[in-house]
Amino acid sequence: MSDTDAIKALQDEIVKHIKDSGVDLVGFGPFDVLDDVKKVGEGEFDFPHAICMGTELPLETVREAKNGPSADLRESYKVVNKRMMGAAAGVMEKLKAAGYNGRVIHPAERPDPENLMGPVSLKSIARVCGLGWIGKNGLVITDEFGARQRFLAILTDMPLTGTPQLRESECGECRECIEHCAMKVLKDQDEFTDHPPSRDSTIDWQRCGRYENKLIGDGSKPERACGKCMAFCPKSYD
Repeated sequence: MSDTDAIKALQDEIVKHIKDSGVDLVGFGPFDVLDDVKKVGEGEFDFPHAICMGTELPLETVREAKNGPSADLRESYKVVNKRMMGAAAGVMEKLKAAGYNGRVIHPAERPDPENLMGPVSLKSIARVCGLGWIGKNGLVITDEFGARQRFLAILTDMPLTGTPQLRESECGECRECIEHCAMKVLKDQDEFTDHPPSRDSTIDWQRCGRYENKLIGDGSKPERACGKCMAFCPKSYD
């Protein structure tokens, strides 16, 4: 078997494992093209490639968030995060067995909670893995689920076969997320682009982060999530 065939076989094995784990979306892409994306906290970032997986958030749970902060939506985050972490553990075992290294980027990991920043942008990784485009709501929009999914990534030195095709934005003139944002933190840009958009030019992350932390609370009440940015995205219901 050639090296290319071996890598393709390993990628196919990884995809099957992820899908069998109940995760909906899988993509492979170049991580080293994201040099200008901020890296936060400790841990290794010196990997050339990434494996990205995404899991659907329940349609009705997201729809409920139109009416206000939702405990069910927050719980659904935890459920899909746990599912993807289980899938990621299996992927890491397969990479190690094949002689490769990797690092898991968990969707709830927040080295900078005030600015809602994880170690590195999962949205940017999902985009370069060909899973969707970054919308005016600052979220990845996919053909399958619109804005209503969570992502996890594994940075790795496993080679890739092929290059994913980047998706063009289909937000068009739509402003639903901007108009319905609970804290009015989404910025109405004169000319929107997702190649990728500047984080600060899209959202006031500090205000969004303070609101998010308030909804999570101190444990005395059920944790809630806002979710209006995904709940009002028309693509979430296509």
